[in-house]
Amino acid sequence: MEASRAEFESSDAREGLAPSALFDRPLLKYVGFALLLAWHYVLWFVPNFFFHTQLLDKSVTLSWVASLLLTAVFLFILAGLLGRKRHLSDHPIVLPAAMIAASSGTVALGFFPFHLAPAGLYLVAIIILSVSEATLWILWGERYACVKANFTINHIGTVFGITLFLCVFVASLLPPMITAPAAALLPLASGALLAFARKDEKRAFPVLLPRSATSSGFKNMLGVGFVTLLACAACYFLSCIIPWEVLPTGEDSFTFGILGGALFILVIAGIYTLSRNRLNIFKIYPALLIAIMVGFSLFLSSTFAYFPAFIVGIGVQSLFEVLLIMYFGILTTKGYATPALTFAMAGGFVRLGLAAGNSLALWYESMAVPVTQALTPPTCLAFMCLLAVVLVPLVRMEFSIVALTAAPPTRNEVEEICAEAAAEFGLSAREAEILLLIARGHTTNSMAEKLVISPYTVNTHIRHIYDKMQIHKRSELLNYLNMQRSDF
Repeated sequence: MEASRAEFESSDAREGLAPSALFDRPLLKYVGFALLLAWHYVLWFVPNFFFHTQLLDKSVTLSWVASLLLTAVFLFILAGLLGRKRHLSDHPIVLPAAMIAASSGTVALGFFPFHLAPAGLYLVAIIILSVSEATLWILWGERYACVKANFTINHIGTVFGITLFLCVFVASLLPPMITAPAAALLPLASGALLAFARKDEKRAFPVLLPRSATSSGFKNMLGVGFVTLLACAACYFLSCIIPWEVLPTGEDSFTFGILGGALFILVIAGIYTLSRNRLNIFKIYPALLIAIMVGFSLFLSSTFAYFPAFIVGIGVQSLFEVLLIMYFGILTTKGYATPALTFAMAGGFVRLGLAAGNSLALWYESMAVPVTQALTPPTCLAFMCLLAVVLVPLVRMEFSIVALTAAPPTRNEVEEICAEAAAEFGLSAREAEILLLIARGHTTNSMAEKLVISPYTVNTHIRHIYDKMQIHKRSELLNYLNMQRSDF
């Protein structure tokens, strides 16, 4: 018996020491996705990446805007095609295909002679990059849903901040001939880490809550998404309307801006980690809107304040992206929506905002200089007013945002969820009654006594409930009835 137990324990130890188990550790599980995010910024924020063209050439800028729009479109298309029942990770060929497409598209874009080729030709490279990026985003979202990732700022913020800083910094030091091939390794590494992590065979997705129970949560998701879209549009208009020629760092300003963004993320993650009371990170949203208003104020005040205003615009935008990933990621693990939809919204809203802000700045720059100078200050003031207007409902939404990510449900909420789950999954009246008793913590025997039936009959009803709801054990059912809430 002792030998058997020793064998069992050694087997567990071997399993725990398996290489794939390393990526279940809080910090390491986000490395692969952080590499995917860093790849996006290396492509478009490092001047050395483009061998034949300047980073701020108009053709590159238009390609960047097209990439943002197409990635957002493909994210939402994939989420719509998958629906509530299907998952992209069910198709093994998708991951290697996306990795190869992203890597080859990266090399092609880096060495592409923009001025010599027709626009339609490099649009093909942009489409390939956009499709592969959207695919990898959703694949990582599905992975995090399966492992029920917590998305805490001290974990994802630390990993993303360090990875982004190191990747962009190293890429900025490489010679142009090497930068694009080196950047092409990032999606390969991200995909390889995803394939490696999948070896633990964790394929169980969170059970989706009934649509009627998630309507208020989905409204909050849309509200936060549109606020982020507006904020990112404001950030990028602020950054792009500033003439890069007058900045002390010249064409490298975007590199310094995103390095500053990485440091912003690390500072926020450090403050949250060191704070004793662990305030909910999503309470920082109003402060970020105020930070953007400060950036506009710096821009309007003096040309000497252009550089700090530029850093504020780029840095706050990158922080918004991390917060949106965290917020939607948490709601994914709680069953409010599919990982495809939540990660499509997390990536799509940010990219649509960046594209809108950059497009508006490009339109202004295409006008005569006196017209641009006349329109820019009132547009900045209009953005500040819009942010101030949005700030009021955002503060009112703060309680709902925090409640969705942390607070346990009330007794009435549990009863409502049980009733909606019974209707959603077609439970019988007796099964609905037993479901409510399970939610209230009753054992099999206590339910049998209360309903005046045998424990065997109770267990039969429970098995029927599990089958209809596609749940495998009591703890999963309780998490579901608890609306998957925990302290994040």
